This record gives sequence, structure tokens and C-alpha cells, in this order.
Amino acid sequence: MLLYGCEVRVCQEKHKSTVNAVGMRYLRNVWLSQCILKQHDKLLVEANSSNKPWLWRLPRLLHLNMCHMTTMINLGSRDSLAVPLRMLEVFTSWETCRRILGDSLAATHLTHTFTFLVHKGYFQQVRCLLDNKVPPLLEPSPTPPTPLASCLFDMITRPVNLVTSVTNTEFSDLILRSLCRHILAPQFTEPVQLFVIPALSALPQFPFRQLLLALRHVDIDVPHTTWLLFAMLSLEKKHFIIGESGNGGLLLGFLQLLASLTKNITKMNIGRAASSGSANNDSDDELEPKLENNAQTQVLEQCVEMLNDSGRVANLLLAVDQSQDPIVLQALCQVCHNLLVSHNHAIHKYRLLYMLAFKPTFLRHLWTAILSVCQTSIFGSETPLLHVISRGIPMCAELSDRIVPLLAVFCSLFSLLIVTLHDAEFYSDENLPGTSQHTMPFQLSELVSMTFTLKEVCLGLVELAFPDSRPSVTDGYRMAVHGRDSDSNPIENTQMWAHLFKVTVGLVRQLHGRDIRRAFCPEGHWISKQIMIPVGRPSEFIVRRSHLRNYRPFRGLRAFTREELDCQLHWLNSLSQGIILMFDWPAWNGEIRAQILVSSTKEEGPPLSTKEVRTMTILRELPFVVSFQERVLVFQGLILKDKMEHQGDHSHFMQGPSIQLSVRRSYLYEDSFDKLSPENEPDLRLKMRVQLVNVAGLDEAGVDGGGVFREFLSELLKTCFDPNRGFFRITKDNMLHPNPSVHLIADNFPRHYFFIGRILGKALYENLLVELPFADFFLSKLVGEHSDVDIHHLASLDPVIYRNLLFLKTYEGDVADLGLDFTVMNDELGETRVEELKPGGANIQVTNINRIEYIHLMADYKLNRQMRAQCNAFKQGLANVVPVEWLQMFNNRELQVLISGAQIPVAVEDLKQHTNYAGGYASDHPTIKVFWKVMNNFTDEQRSQLLKFVTSCSRPPLLGFKELDPPFCIQHAGSVDRLPTASTCMNLLKLPEFTDEVTLRDKLLYAIQAGAGFELS
Repeated sequence: MLLYGCEVRVCQEKHKSTVNAVGMRYLRNVWLSQCILKQHDKLLVEANSSNKPWLWRLPRLLHLNMCHMTTMINLGSRDSLAVPLRMLEVFTSWETCRRILGDSLAATHLTHTFTFLVHKGYFQQVRCLLDNKVPPLLEPSPTPPTPLASCLFDMITRPVNLVTSVTNTEFSDLILRSLCRHILAPQFTEPVQLFVIPALSALPQFPFRQLLLALRHVDIDVPHTTWLLFAMLSLEKKHFIIGESGNGGLLLGFLQLLASLTKNITKMNIGRAASSGSANNDSDDELEPKLENNAQTQVLEQCVEMLNDSGRVANLLLAVDQSQDPIVLQALCQVCHNLLVSHNHAIHKYRLLYMLAFKPTFLRHLWTAILSVCQTSIFGSETPLLHVISRGIPMCAELSDRIVPLLAVFCSLFSLLIVTLHDAEFYSDENLPGTSQHTMPFQLSELVSMTFTLKEVCLGLVELAFPDSRPSVTDGYRMAVHGRDSDSNPIENTQMWAHLFKVTVGLVRQLHGRDIRRAFCPEGHWISKQIMIPVGRPSEFIVRRSHLRNYRPFRGLRAFTREELDCQLHWLNSLSQGIILMFDWPAWNGEIRAQILVSSTKEEGPPLSTKEVRTMTILRELPFVVSFQERVLVFQGLILKDKMEHQGDHSHFMQGPSIQLSVRRSYLYEDSFDKLSPENEPDLRLKMRVQLVNVAGLDEAGVDGGGVFREFLSELLKTCFDPNRGFFRITKDNMLHPNPSVHLIADNFPRHYFFIGRILGKALYENLLVELPFADFFLSKLVGEHSDVDIHHLASLDPVIYRNLLFLKTYEGDVADLGLDFTVMNDELGETRVEELKPGGANIQVTNINRIEYIHLMADYKLNRQMRAQCNAFKQGLANVVPVEWLQMFNNRELQVLISGAQIPVAVEDLKQHTNYAGGYASDHPTIKVFWKVMNNFTDEQRSQLLKFVTSCSRPPLLGFKELDPPFCIQHAGSVDRLPTASTCMNLLKLPEFTDEVTLRDKLLYAIQAGAGFELS
């Protein structure tokens, strides 16, 4: 302790001696400065005459005063700074120098003086004085809080004001860049943010144009920080009107600077929730740059407010409209792109973005610019960058900066515009009064080529997101295409490419949705021939969906844990030894067996190949580029594999679990609702054996070999969706949808919808086609990632309300005269009830200003709010049997085909080619020949009745009769005095040996039109 105390005293003595030494030098400097100030007039004249020593001495004396002041502050000295400040004030005063020397010599003297001082750290020293000598402030104010603060601010503005008086560009760049480097770009202190920035903004003449020119080069050493963005926006608002005449030449420089500075806004990442449909959202946080501190967050939020200023946005849009320079468009899109990446809902948050979205001319120019962006190969040929992306070829950062902002901004803005266009505007119909055809920037013929291009771009982005370990394109080819070597890391900004993929896929989905509702593209337009799904194993790769989370778009395979790697190793060992048979299983020790089970159940084998990951991504994001038939094969393969696990006999020692069900035919729904509840039967994917009980209370004859179950399921679905039961209603087009007033019928209605959803899922699971016509909007809810749908689906629910709302949107008179408010009147079982569309809606009149809000709230109420609980419960029940992501491979109309089959006639020739014969029949038997002759003469309705009689479904299989399992079969049924019968469990027609065509026709029609149950046969 004694030694430590001695060391402390020694340090204190050294510090005291240092302070004393500096203090002595400071006092000598004060004495010298006082002497010089008394003779300042003569010295100024002397310095600007032929006497060169004083021209050299004066700037160094001023620098010495600056150094002494900062040194005394750093040492904590309380000595007065008046004399050094007076020295700087006198010898840098424009008024003093002009009075003594005249305008020309004064400008030369001050230019020389400030050039020397700035090179020696003048602004850095002034910043130190500001931070330490200006007292705390309460709010932003351009008024100096103290005389010292006013003096220090004058020290900042004197070289800045001199810039406007001289024409020396080199001097202007030096002063303004140093101002940014030491005052505006570093993190703000309280004096800078609350006093210096407001005071600079309040200057009558700040050289903002010269500042833009000084910062125009990207290689200057001025950091483009958040603080500089705040300062530039604050100064621009007062000193630079973008659309003003004379500023056109600076527009490009301003936008380019703004583009570079607004990259800081991407650090905010406010509301960056998991994007819809994008892969691997669990690791999105790795993409998000982190903010330095809370102060930066606050400054960024203020920058956002300034960017959203209506006057600034209006001036910017006006200037862009007046400029035809494609480089200006590029810079503007870079600004917009930074805003888009910064926030998950940026398109609605930033005024600049949503105002640009409603400028059709801008969108047309932007798309033209996108198509024209090219690169030059070493052979001199031009290759559009869209084609490069479509090929999945990586590109350097310079090329990606040219195309990605343009394409991302276009997709985001056009997507927003499409949402606001109803079909009459989108398709440019002329028969709708009040429709403006100028809101849609593209003709339908242009959309056809656009959708093809964007579809190919999306597929190319999938390749870029998951690159091959061995590229399909050689380095030599890439060198020839790019004209130079690409970057070693071609995708540097993962966030940028992931955002581009998200918005491009979003736009393609919207355009495809319009094409589904009303076709404008030719048949086969959306199908890509590049996607090949293995015919023999269409579902083998997609079943292992849990693997996909290991693959991060544009970042590669995530790092595996040691446990996961051990599981993969054991899986590979088991694979190399062949299938693990039951008698080999005990040979494994308990730990290895557990790991193998984890690997087989959770990981489903080794990591996916790149091709498998790409195909899975496409089926999830862009399923419509794969043909419907191939997706049906994938879906059926998924079901088959799942059935093997839940219904396969081999997995349960030849006796799998099943559901034994006995129900009364007269109380089909009630008994099934009770006995198939989740509490009684949690897993409906198991085999189900049904015993039907007739009205007499006796079991119906026959053993369920599958046919009774199919008949039961078909009849149960009919009663579930029967409008008379009350759970579903029909539209004017006789389409089914949930009953909005079901709460008046059943208190626990969500349980009923959950049950009905499970039963429909069971029908899909068992590949049973049921003829249930659903409304388009309801099917869209089932296959959509979100249960809510927009106004464009309202026509499928109530076309009258839809037309009325369109009339209101285009009404040219005063909407207030219509007497509408934000309420809706419901008539439920004779009881009239008024509900508000928004809080206080009864007191809010619909006007020209808020009618768009009213239209969307009304559509949302009809489509979503009234049926949200019913639809959610139904969808949960459906997903309880068939995972929703499997159904999301299909659109709403394809799901209807999946449920009910295609509305196509029965193809007699296809049925004939895939029919088996038994009991002595053959294809050349006379009775069989007569049968096919009768079938050819049947009407389409009669053929459907025959098909339903034999298979319990009137519609043919989706992929033809080759998919019918078991195959259609005709069996000899004895003497001709019997009627034809059927065993639906075997798809078997029992046909007596009729030789007469008329007899066979009459008896066959009688049998298929009798509508008898199973007991008859």
C-alpha cells in the first residue's frame, strides 16, 4: 500500500507539472496574442504585402491558439479562452479583412488562412470546443444559448460563408468535406444536434449546391453515416428545392447522395416479421444489421419523418417527371430500394413509394429501363441482365446494383397498384361506367410477355438462392458473359437478393391469380419445362420437408450440430448395410437405435441435394410452374407415403390399428360427429371400417371391404354440406360457403366446422371424389397462407354487393348524397341487426375522401369478419388430416378439381383400355361387346350414373382410369333374369350374360337409376 501511495503521488506530481508547463506556454501565447491584436491592422497589411514571413506566421499563430484551447480543455483547465477566441475572430473576420485589405485581397488572405487551418484539423478542434463549452439544451433551436456558443458557431460559418464568395472549387471541396467529416458525419452530441444543425439550416445562404458537388465522388473519405443523412435532409429542406428551375443539373447528384445515405435506414429493420412464403424465416435475424445505439435509432426515425414530408416528396416527384435521364431513374430506384428493404411494410409507410406506385407512366418507364439494362461481353455483344438472372448466373456487385434496385422497386410498386385495381380496370373493360383506363400502365398483350419474363427470373433466383456445389456454367463462360471476372463472392448482400426474390414472387403470384380468375395468358403459359419431377418417385424428395430449414436462400447450408451429424452418420451406416430387418434390430445398442430413430423420423435421411431443395422451393413458392398432373402425382405420393406409416400392415406386425365405427343410416351426421370427435378418434388417417345400421335397428348386410366406408363417407359429406342442416349456405350460383349466421343455430359451431373439415380431409386422404361445389373465395381461404381474402373475391360470394361497391368507387357525384355510413345491416332469421364496420362507424358518413376505406371494410366484413371463426375451424380440421402445405401446391380451382374431380365426360375408350374381366368374361365375349356398344350410345349423364353405380363417384379419376384402384372390372353374374349389381369396394360390375342389346340397356339403366343402397346388391 505504501508503494502504491507513492506511485499515485508521483503521477499526481507529473500531471501537476504538465499542467503547469502547459499553463506557462498558454500564458506566453496569451501575452503574444494581446500584443498582436493591438497591431492587427498593420500585421494584416504586412502579411499581404511583399513581406512573406507574416503571411507564413499568422495562420500558424491562429493554429497555435486553437491547439492551446483544446489542450486546456482536455486538461480540465478553467483559464479564460477570450484572448485566443478574439485572435481567431479578428484575423478570420470577412468584415475586418475587407475593410483593411479590400475584397480581392481579403478573399485571398482568408482562403489561404482557412486552407492551412482546415488541413491542421480546424473543424475537429471547433467540435471539441462545442462539445465541452456549450451548456445543455432542452430542445432544437437556432438561437445560441450563450455568447460563447455564438462565437463558436461563427467559427464554423466563416469558412462556410467564404465558399459562396470565392470560385475556387478545390477550396470549396476542402471546407465542405471537412465540415461533414468532423461536424456533420460523426455521432451527434447534444450541441450539434440541438443547436448547430438548426442554426445551419436557418442560415440565409448555406452553400448546399456546393456541398452536393463536394460530396459527388464516392471515393472521398467522408463517411456516409446516419448523422450525415439527418444533416443533409435538414439542410436540403431549407436551402435546396429539388424541382426549382436551375437545380435540374444537381438532381442526379442529390439522388445519388441520398441513395448512398439511405442505406443506413436499412439498419432499422422495424417490423421485419417473417415474410409470407419466404423460406427459412427462422434465421432472418442473421440478415438484419444491428444499430449502434438508441441515439442512432432516434435519428433514423427523424430521418424517416423528413423523408415522408409531403412537400419534399411532391418536389422530388415533379423533378423526376421533368427528367428523362435514365441515370436519374437508377438513383431514384436505389433510394426507393433502400426504403423497401428497411421495413416489412415500407410500401405503405413511405409516401414516396405509394405515390410512385400510382403513377402508371413511371411504371412503364421503369419496366422499359429494366428490359434495357445490359452488360457487354468480351465479344462486344449486349446481354440483358434479366436474362443473366433467368439463367441463374451469379453477377458482380456492380451489375447487381444496376438491376436489383430497379426490378425490386418495380415489383413492389406494381404489386401495390394491382391490389387496388378491380378486374374492369385491370382488363381495361369499356363497359363499366366511370372506369378509368389510364390507371393500368400495361396492355394485356404486354402482361403476357412480362409474366413470362418475371416467371423465368423467379426460377433463376431460385438457382441463385441454392447454387450448385459444381456450377453448371464454367468460369470461362461466365468470364465471356460478364466481360471481366466476377467477384469471388457474387452475392454479397444476402438481404438485397432475398428481398428481390420475395417481391418478384409476390408480383408473379398476383398476376397468376388474375389469370386464374379471368385468363389473359395462353394455355400452358405458366408451365416451365425446366422443372423435372422424378416420375417414379414424385414425393420422395418432398416428404422430407423438415430438411428445407437447413438451407438458407443465398447463404447455403447451415452449420449442423454434432448431434445432427452423428444422426446422419448412423443413417448412412444403416443405408450401406441395407434395410434394417427386424431380427437385426436388437443387435444395435440402445443409444444408436435412438439416434437412428431420431434421424429417420426427424431428418428422413441424408441432406437434400441442390436439385431437391430447388424443386421443393418452387413447389412452395411457385407451384403453378409445374403442371397440374405432376402436382397431383406429388400429392398422391405424399398421401401414399403417409398411408404406409398409418395404415400399412407391415409396420404393425401385419395387423394395423383401425377405427371401428357403427352408425345409424338415419342419424349419419349425429352419430359420426359424436364417435369421430377428436377426443374419441384423434387420428382419422387410420383405416376405418364402417357398419351401417338400418331404420329397423339391424346391421345392414355385407362386410366392409372398403366400399361401405366409401359409401358412408360420401353420404356423410352430403349431409354435412346440406344447406338445410345450416352449417353451409349456397350463393346465387349454387356454390357452398360457411353460414355467417351459424351462431344462431349452434353454440359450439367451431367444433362442427372442425369435424366437417376433418371429414373432407379424410375424403382427400382416401382419394374419394365428392361432388361438392365450393365458392371460389372459400377455396382461396383454404389454400391461402392467410385465411383472409380481399375484395376481388367478393364477386364469388355476392355479385350484387360487388357491383354496388364498384359503382361507389367510380361514382362521379358527391358520395355524401347517397346517405351511407360505416355500418352494415344483417337480416338473421328475421331479426335485423346493425353492425359497425369500424369503431364509431354509425356516426361516420361515407364521403368522396373515405369511400375507398368503406369499400374495403365492407368487403372485409362480408368475406372475412362474418366467417372468420367458421373458416379457421374448418381449415384446422382439414389440416388435422391433410397438411395445409400439401394443399397449397394448388390454387382454388385446382383444389375444387382435387375434391370433386374434373367436370369432363367419361372417356369410354380410356375406361375400356383399363378394364379387367372375370368369371369367364373376356374382351371378345359377346356380352362384353354388347356392353361397350351400349356404353357408347349412353349420354354423358348416363355414363356418369354407371360410374357412380360401380365406383360410388360419378366423375372419372383425375389422371384417367389407369389411376383407378382397384381397376374397373366386369364379372359374370349368372342368368339373364337378374339385374346388374356392383361391389363398389372392388369397383366391380356384376353383369349377367345378356346377349340382346335392348335388354342389357334397359336392365342396366334400371339398376344404375334405382338409387338403392348396399343391401340390394
